[in-house]
Order: sequence, then structure tokens, then C-alpha cells
Amino acid sequence: MRPDLPADRLLRRLVRLVLRLFFREVEAVGVERLPRDRPLILVANHVNGLIDPLLLIGPLPVTPRFLAKSTLWKIPFLRPLLALAGAIPVYRRQDESNDQNSPAKNLEAFERCYEVLGAGGVVALFPEGKSHSEPQLQPLKTGAARIALETVRRHPGCGLRIVPVGLLFDAKQTFRSRALVQVGEPIEVGFDSAQPTGRLVSSAEAGSLSGAEGPGRALTARIDEGLREVTLNYESWEEARLLGRAADLYRVRHAELPTKGTLAEGVEIRRAFVEGYRELRARQPEKIEAASEAVRRYDDLLRAFRLRDDQVGAAYPPSPVLRFVATTLLRLLVLLPLAILGTALNLPVYALLHLLVPRLTSDPDQGATYKVFGALFFYPLFWIGVAFAAWKWLPAPWCAWAWLIPLLAPVTGYLALLFHDRRVRFLNEARAFLLLKSRKRLAEELRERRAEVLRWVEELAGGLGAGG
Repeated sequence: MRPDLPADRLLRRLVRLVLRLFFREVEAVGVERLPRDRPLILVANHVNGLIDPLLLIGPLPVTPRFLAKSTLWKIPFLRPLLALAGAIPVYRRQDESNDQNSPAKNLEAFERCYEVLGAGGVVALFPEGKSHSEPQLQPLKTGAARIALETVRRHPGCGLRIVPVGLLFDAKQTFRSRALVQVGEPIEVGFDSAQPTGRLVSSAEAGSLSGAEGPGRALTARIDEGLREVTLNYESWEEARLLGRAADLYRVRHAELPTKGTLAEGVEIRRAFVEGYRELRARQPEKIEAASEAVRRYDDLLRAFRLRDDQVGAAYPPSPVLRFVATTLLRLLVLLPLAILGTALNLPVYALLHLLVPRLTSDPDQGATYKVFGALFFYPLFWIGVAFAAWKWLPAPWCAWAWLIPLLAPVTGYLALLFHDRRVRFLNEARAFLLLKSRKRLAEELRERRAEVLRWVEELAGGLGAGG
């Protein structure tokens, strides 16, 4: 694999900073599976607009060149970032309806891919071809397979691998939520010269799996299989909700204090439950219907009182509760002065984006994209504006310090994020604790409904041979 360029290292640092600010936590699992001594094609599911490419740059130790739709270059403030990332434009028929030269333009894009991979680099793309909010993978295009086959035809013995990467979010549009990047097993790519060429001649030929023939179709099927091993795929959102609740109950059924655990833990349990659930549904559909109704009743009650399952199931022993209260209050007290300054210097832009983004897009796949890239533009602009206003209107000698504002604002803003994360968590947990302790009848009803769901979960887990 070719060494990183200075621009690559700069890009990764910038992306990691953005991810650290937007997400409360980004988990990366299986990173050790990434080969470091050969060219790679990263393929990932696509469910969160331009946030998805950031998650293939920041948490991973490689800097890929992305295939991206050409229309992104029409957005002025994205052009410098696309140039820094070395992104490769792809011209889609639906985006270039008046341009009959799209296939010819794409030949240049694919030549660029062969050049990057031939030099030992990394190319990344989203083979579903679109960002979406469906509960399962969409049919894959064959572009990744055809690029891979043409690369190994041109560069025999290069050792090219295709690496599936699963991206998962607990609340993809929500600021300070969590994300998971799961790296799957690399797929070895060979090329049989007796088969038809893997050359990708146009975007029209890079169709869906069902329309492809020859080695491209077989390799795309392997890519699909690899992606399904690192993603969650449900038949419906109802199934996703049911199995999500089952996995959450199973994971925290013996917890002393409320805990969400890691996304990776939850994903593994959910994936294990999917097969057992479908087998049970085929054998005993009436049991599944009864379990679904029990989950619905329990979820309705949780939503009505703004509680989480892990709060209802927690034992709340006195010593850990007091320790949590003491340590949290101490940290909040230490952060408070800088958090006040950081909030004052950043809250106006946060409020602006909160109001503006829902008016700019109703697409759930693009909400986080607008927030992140809007923040990259509006926050520095606001900081400079505040500094200029302070320099102009503050009396001497205070006006001389005005230009420290663009330096103080991001640092204190980050500390304010930490402060508000802890403050919100503390208030939520305190509210849940007091509600469950003071309203005995409500707590009893919640625990009865939880036990009803948990009986089904234990049966499902028993059928899978799960323990613990």
C-alpha cells in the first residue's frame, strides 16, 4: 500500500475532529482485518448521506479515494473538501439527463480507479448506489466488482482485496449520537482469463446484480454476502423494532445501573436473534404475534413516560448510585466556567442549524449531512464576526483581545459539549430514578410488562443456545 500523502494526513485529522464533535462516540470494530500491504476497495452500506464517507476516513488507518456522484461538485463549499479527499466524480444517468457523454466521462473515472489501485492505493464506494433509510441492504450495482476485475487483469499479482464495511447509527440524524464502523473479512479477487473481461465500459453496464453476467455477477454476490455479515438486515421496520427491543433486554437483563452498552455488543446480539426469530415465526406465528403485542404495549408505556428499558431494569444499589451522583456533579462543577463561555460563543449557530436544517431537507438520509457541513461553514464565520464586533465596539484595552475569540470558541465549545453531555445524562438518569422510586404503581406495571417481553426473549435466546 502506498504511503500517506501530507494531504491525506491532514484530511484524516480534520475528519476525526468533525466526527468527535458530531458524535458522542464512534466505535470501530475489526480494523485489524484491513490488509496494509496491498491495494484495497472498500465497499460500505449507504444510509447517512455524506456522513458515511467520513466514517470510512476517520476511524480507519487508510485514506481512500471515493467514487462520488458528479453533482456534489456543483456545491461550492464542498469542492475544496472533494479536492482534498481526491474524490473521483461518477456521472449517473439521472444526474446527467441532458449530457449524452456520461459513459465516456465515466471511463475517465474508472481509469483513475485503476491508476490508484495499481499504485497500491485504496478506493471506496457505496455499491447500493444511493443513500437510503430502508431496513436492509438495497440491490448492489456491479461497479465495485468490475473495477476489481479490471484492476487484477491489468496488474496481475497485485493482491487486490475488497473489504466490506458496515455502518450503523443509533440515531443517525441526532447530534451527539453514536456510530459503529464494522470491518468485515477481506474478499480475495482473482481473474480467470478464460472468462469475459471485467472491463467496465459505461455506467449503463454497471447495473444491478440481477442484470449482470459473468465474473462481475459472481463477485458482486460475494460482496453482497460480505456486507450482510457486517450490517443489520430486517424484513421490515417492525421486525427491526421487535428484535432491537429483544436484544436490549437480553443485554441488560441483570444490570445494576442503567447502561446502553456498546453498539457492537447490541449488533452482535441482534444479528444472532434474527435467524432464531424467523425460525420461530415460521413454526409458531401466533407466539410471534403475541410477543409483538407485548413489545408494543411496553414501548408505548416507555415512550409515554420518556423512559428507557435499561432504566426500568436497573437494580439501583445505593453505593453505585451515590458514586455516580458525586463524580458527575464534581465534573460538572469543574467544567462549568468554561462551559458557560463555550455555550455563549457557540449556541447561536447551533440554534440556527437546528431551525434551518428541517426547512432545507425533509430527507432523513441528509439531515446529519446538512448539520455537519453547515457547521463547518457557519461556526468559523460566526466566530470571526463576533471577534470583529468585539474589536470594533469594545473599549481599549479590551478590544485588543478580541482576536482570541476564534481560538477560544472551538476549545471552550468542545468543553461545553462534554459539560452538556454529562448534564443531560445526569438529569435524565435522576428523573428516571426519582420517577420509578416515587411512582410505585407505574414502576410495577413497567416491570410486569418488561418481564412479559423478557420471557419471550429468554425463549428465543434458549433456542439459539445463548448463555450468560
